[in-house]
Formats: sequence, C-alpha cells, structure tokens
Amino acid sequence: MIIKQAIFDLDGTLLQTMDSLIKTGNSMLEHFGYKTPTRQEYRFMIGYGAKELVRQLLVLSGDQQAERLEEAYAIYMKLFDEYCTYQVKPYPGIPELITELQKREIVLAVLTNKPHQMTQRVLDTSFTADTFAFVQGQESSLPRKPDPATAYYVAEKIGVTDYRQVLFIGDSDADMQTAVNAGMVPVGAAWGFRTREELIANGCEILLEQPLDLLDYLD
Repeated sequence: MIIKQAIFDLDGTLLQTMDSLIKTGNSMLEHFGYKTPTRQEYRFMIGYGAKELVRQLLVLSGDQQAERLEEAYAIYMKLFDEYCTYQVKPYPGIPELITELQKREIVLAVLTNKPHQMTQRVLDTSFTADTFAFVQGQESSLPRKPDPATAYYVAEKIGVTDYRQVLFIGDSDADMQTAVNAGMVPVGAAWGFRTREELIANGCEILLEQPLDLLDYLD
C-alpha cells in the first residue's frame, strides 16, 4: 500500500484523554448537583465534540431536554481549560509509530472534534511542535466529523493529491465515516474508546489491535 499522508484523530487514538474528559464532565455535573456517568458510559459519548458531550451528559443525568445546555457548556469549557491536559499520555506504541512514519516521510496531521484552542495544548504534552504538519480542532467555522469538508481542508493543507494514499486513523464511528465520506483509507484504532464491531460496521478497512501493527500494511 502506497501511503503519503496520515491523518490522526486525537482522543482515544493518539492520546489517552479519558481522565481529563471525565474530570471536566463530572465537575460540570456536580456544579448542578447532577449524577455522574460511569467510565463506560463516557466511552460512548466522546468523539462528537464538546458541546455534544455536554448535551449527552445532561440528558443522561436527568435534564432530558438539555434545557441548561448553554449554561452547562460555558461551565464545561471553563473547566476544560483547566483540566484538558489532566493525566494525558500517549497510548503504548504511538511514539514509536510516529517515529517510523516520519522515517518513511509520511506527512502527519491531526483532525479532532476536540475544541481547537485546547487541541494544541493537549498535543504538546506528548509531541514536539514539528511532529504534525497541520493540526485542526473543532471551530465554529468548520463542520464536525463525520462531515468530510474539514478532512478535505486538512488534506489541502498537507499537500494531498490522491485521497486513497491517505490513512485516516481513529477509534470511533465518526472517524470511520469521515474517512469513507472523504474517500480516504479508514483505519480503526481498536485500543481506543469504541468497539471493534462499531469500527467495522462504519467502514473500517484496516483494523489495528496496536499502533505498530500499521507498519505491516505499508510498503
């Protein structure tokens, strides 16, 4: 397989960020006196952006219409500014994979539904500034995954000429759908937040049990 670029999701793919998201979400819910979800429940709410996470947290905690969404979102973002790097670390094998891809001169990028203003701070906990050629988090001016528009935007920034030479690596249905919608190669990270079944059902072409397994598919 000839690959020239690789676009990574962040949460659940490059970095273990669950603790930072739970600490932020639970702190927000406790502000309102709402019950907090289990860790397993969080796994299936992460990946669609901060505001959608807040909405789902409110619904799960009893605010069925998410009537306090705007207030809760503002509180969440203030808390997340403080906790976004809390206990964040790369998954085992990710630093080694990044090094191997760089040796092969594969251009690397990040596309995440995490708020853009926190994305670079989170990446800075584990990677040098020159690791990724381009980084794009969620901004109001750009659609969220799985809309392919932002994937195309990132692709343009990193010099993509053939979408089938681009790996789109992620751990959720949104990531696989983005890759399919954009005509890129959907690569599922089975070490992340979601199940193998979900990745396969949403178009995963290459399913990785661990990061370095990807090297078996590269020429």
